[in-house]
Amino acid sequence: MSKSGNEFFNNPKIGTQSTDHIVGLEVFRKGLEKHFFAEVSIGNYGLKEESANLIIDIKCNLSLDEALFYINKPSTCSGRPKNSGEEKTILFLLAYSKLKKLNTTTIDISELTISLLDTTILISKIYDQSIADQLENIFTELINHNIYYTKGLNETPFEVFIPVFEEDTLESDVKLKNIVSDNNNTNDYFGFWGMYYDQTEEAAIYDLNTKTIIFGDIQILSE
Repeated sequence: MSKSGNEFFNNPKIGTQSTDHIVGLEVFRKGLEKHFFAEVSIGNYGLKEESANLIIDIKCNLSLDEALFYINKPSTCSGRPKNSGEEKTILFLLAYSKLKKLNTTTIDISELTISLLDTTILISKIYDQSIADQLENIFTELINHNIYYTKGLNETPFEVFIPVFEEDTLESDVKLKNIVSDNNNTNDYFGFWGMYYDQTEEAAIYDLNTKTIIFGDIQILSE
């Protein structure tokens, strides 16, 4: 039975709001469905109409291995911005960029959930525009570390939470807003990821720096 993984949520849910004021949202949603052969649902956790914090859920009929293979293929997109190196996530980022340009409302992504046949990956916002800023790097690391967090390709975690933090990194919003996009340490997306595996009741922490899996309570990270 799948666990909820609430221990790993970095952003508390505050209740969804209307999306009626977001121009072009349905076109954005349908575009994602077309590009990724997926079912896509989008909610909004924004507290005010002049802002929107999107919750995007992409459900794909692919396994993790198939999804990583697909997204690692070179993009044939002709709309790639000049000098852009985002090959794996360019279709998503272009669609998101167009959505933001259509709106005077401030738009950000609060959570991006990718539901696959054998796992669910939940990526949480940690600073303004952090998911869009780091999505390419996150998928690069999902590919690079796949052999390690799948235990030598023998066991795929059924839930992955990106990122989880040491307790002292969550002291204040100011500290999180000071995270820079290319600072690969335990304060950002590339320190620790939360995992659940079918073969154990315990939560697991994947340490990207040491390429090791730690089983037990998340509090061990602050010791």
